[in-house]
Amino acid sequence: MTLCSSLNSDGLSLLALKSAVENDPTKVMNHWSESDQTPCHWSGVACTNGRVTSLNLFGKSLSGYIPSELGLLDSLNRLDLAHNNFSKPVPVRLFEPTNLRYIDLSHNSLSGPIPDQIRHLKSLNHLDLSSNRLNGSLPESLTELGSLAGTLNLSCNRFAGEIPPSYGRLPLHVTLDLSQNNLTGKVPQVGSLLNQGPFAFAGNSHLCGFPSQTPCEDFEIPNLIAAKPESTQELQKPNPSVISKEEGHEKQTTGSVTVSLISGVSVVIGAVSLSVWLIRRKQSSSAVYKTETVVAEFDEEGQDGKFVAFGEGFQLELEDLLRASAYVIGKSRSGIVYRVVVETVGPCMISVVGVHCEDCFLLLW
Repeated sequence: MTLCSSLNSDGLSLLALKSAVENDPTKVMNHWSESDQTPCHWSGVACTNGRVTSLNLFGKSLSGYIPSELGLLDSLNRLDLAHNNFSKPVPVRLFEPTNLRYIDLSHNSLSGPIPDQIRHLKSLNHLDLSSNRLNGSLPESLTELGSLAGTLNLSCNRFAGEIPPSYGRLPLHVTLDLSQNNLTGKVPQVGSLLNQGPFAFAGNSHLCGFPSQTPCEDFEIPNLIAAKPESTQELQKPNPSVISKEEGHEKQTTGSVTVSLISGVSVVIGAVSLSVWLIRRKQSSSAVYKTETVVAEFDEEGQDGKFVAFGEGFQLELEDLLRASAYVIGKSRSGIVYRVVVETVGPCMISVVGVHCEDCFLLLW
């Protein structure tokens, strides 16, 4: 005689996870039993109207794999399995619960690509898959998640290839992190990608272009940076005195000029990329800025700013820098003018005046 399980379908799906776990050092699943009628009182499980809506097993040191049966939890809206040791690929069916709003699978050992089925999660506003072994190209399906409003973190994985230009369609308020991967090519100069700080692209040695700190080989100095662009052309012209010398010496001299020019450009780009994110809290919250008016005033007067050396009175954390967004709006007599938005500060106008060793001098409005 066999006994039929009285556990509902949500409970059976969770028992599939228990069976897939090879090691449970904290005994969090010890009381998950098929003899129960509902899993709503199980550790890590939350329900609404008898249906599982949240599964939170954060930091339980679980090892094993994520079973596809979790995709049968069709009322699930929050899934947090971060800081465990789950391995193997992410199951395709995991993204079937269309009510999912929050997914955190970070700090595991998950491998393989991100299933394209993730495009169906139209209500998803937070996705953290960082610190795994995920690979393949960046899926364009992520750009179809129109409800993203917080984090899209794909850092510390093994994604390769170029960043799709469609990533520029991500909402402006989404914090994107693609750092520490194997991405290559040039950062597309489109949309919200230009709003991200340089840290969002750090650790990709073959990735170049603004806002990253690595200039591309075909980079040209814009007029906003080069006060006298004709001086650059003069550097590229061969010196008449050099022409009269041996051919080998001419090549060596030309190479030295090229190396010096590239080094100079690298310093400028690195300084600009970092300085954009270094802001101080404004004294007045009532100021309203209009791009055209501000740029005109800067060009004509250039006297309303305050000269500040970085390190003197700055109260800015790394998290503020990561969330900052900046727009190049023009130039003044002091340098490039940016409109910078920081969550804890608000909008500010900033102009890079100069950089010398550890001292970063900024002109703030």
